[in-house]
Amino acid sequence: MPPPLSGLIPACHTPFDRSGELDVSVVPRQVELFRECGMNAVFVAGTTGEFSSLTRDERMALCDRWMREAGDSMAIAVHVGHNCQAEAIALAKHARKSGAAAVAAVAPSYIKPAGVADLVDFMTPIAAAADPLPFYYYEIPGMTNVRIPAARFLVEGRAKIPTLRGLKYSHNDLVELQECLAASGGEFEVVFGFDEFLLAGLAMGVNGAVGSTYNFAGPHYRKIMTAFESGDHATARSAQHRAARMIEVLSRYGFMTASKATMRLIGIDCGPVRAPLRNLSPGELTNLARELAPFEMFARPIQIPE
Repeated sequence: MPPPLSGLIPACHTPFDRSGELDVSVVPRQVELFRECGMNAVFVAGTTGEFSSLTRDERMALCDRWMREAGDSMAIAVHVGHNCQAEAIALAKHARKSGAAAVAAVAPSYIKPAGVADLVDFMTPIAAAADPLPFYYYEIPGMTNVRIPAARFLVEGRAKIPTLRGLKYSHNDLVELQECLAASGGEFEVVFGFDEFLLAGLAMGVNGAVGSTYNFAGPHYRKIMTAFESGDHATARSAQHRAARMIEVLSRYGFMTASKATMRLIGIDCGPVRAPLRNLSPGELTNLARELAPFEMFARPIQIPE
């Protein structure tokens, strides 16, 4: 049986209605899209899912709906990280009871751990609350500003966290990525979370990738993976470059906002983003659609608003 976080995994958006309230009725349409694209797993309530803007009850309701709609056909990995350890423990316990396949957690980012030992101590009861589910440390220093060597966390964390399976590595430090892949003789799963560098991650040995743009451009990234696996490196490099150019367009409009808006442009309206993110104006949405359409790399065609 493959590990719960392997292959291409969309970090799914959390759907809201026009008033900004959680709207889990959209989840079945997200599931339908991912099934079309051959996805076998999803990552729920992560950074792309705006977890830090959700209440505990909303995160639990989102987990429950994903389990109801896709739990029999997809591995549901649930992000349970929180600045408050008690809240993270509650979310981990709920994910276990819901039937999730795995849990992950970011480091606390307001009062930060001073070193590896502090981070391990913070994560230990969270992982225990989800036991026996596999636990993944979610390394994303660009958001948390926690700069603790992830490879050292893996090695030192194993003694206190028996369910520690690996980490979701959302960082562009490829030297540290190599260290994580080599840690403890390569026993840990390292799931790469930097869409622009997917090909580099594959070359280094990652077997899974979690990303925002896999929501709407999954087929294109599958071409990268297939070309790499077949030894067609020229095709893989060309496709990766196109993906990076597409991400550059999204970034000019605000990556988080534009990524969610792109779901609307392919016909899966996940609603607005929550403050402090800013939603696109109608004119910006139209311009974004016109810039994206020529890439022709999306799971469904881009619809340019009238």
